[in-house]
Amino acid sequence: MNRLTGLWAKIRRKGLRGSLRLFCERFFYYHWELLTLERSLALPVPCPINPSRWPQVRITRDLLPAFDRYFKAQLPAIRGLLDKGCRGSAHLDEDGNVMMMVWINERDYYDDQLYRCWMRIPPGCLYQFAGECALPYRGSGVVILAQKMLWDEYRERGFKSTRALVNVRNEPALKMHMRLGFQEVGESLHVYCLLRCLHFHRRRPYHQPRLQHLRRGRLSPPPRALGHTNEEHS
Repeated sequence: MNRLTGLWAKIRRKGLRGSLRLFCERFFYYHWELLTLERSLALPVPCPINPSRWPQVRITRDLLPAFDRYFKAQLPAIRGLLDKGCRGSAHLDEDGNVMMMVWINERDYYDDQLYRCWMRIPPGCLYQFAGECALPYRGSGVVILAQKMLWDEYRERGFKSTRALVNVRNEPALKMHMRLGFQEVGESLHVYCLLRCLHFHRRRPYHQPRLQHLRRGRLSPPPRALGHTNEEHS
């Protein structure tokens, strides 16, 4: 009965059309479009929060018990990222629980968990492919703190920029990236999946900015002209 009640609540919240779309995407077919965004590490990041408030630590296997409170469901994926040699940074609350995490890679990255394709990263650029903040801390500023500390570290190491791919449906994430100074590269990645097992993708260039309407309150200069890239198929 509780499951039926929960299902009915989801249908009411998302609407019948939205619920059917999610059902089809989960079991039959989905198509996602991701925009490639890039940010210069030379840009300043205003952050009034003292870093000592929520210490940043490197994610290792010894830290895994600290994920139990907020991110227990993600532990299998976290172990997989550590096995692949990905770099993860975490922030801890007053009790030593991980409440914010960011994952990056310093070179080309094959996403075997979600998109099933290679992410090609230019020299001197790092790729931010995952991050999550525990619900009680959203809006606290820890997301800005995490980005600032990570970018400052890599700028000192000689890196010039950072990249991220964001789903065009995820407007909150797009707004956040625009506010942090990310700009459009001029390339979108289309990801397709059929029957939960057949995956393919293609990259498409575009020339007109698509996120101008989200740039209010940005922390960066106006966007530069979009670059040109060749379309690539899997």
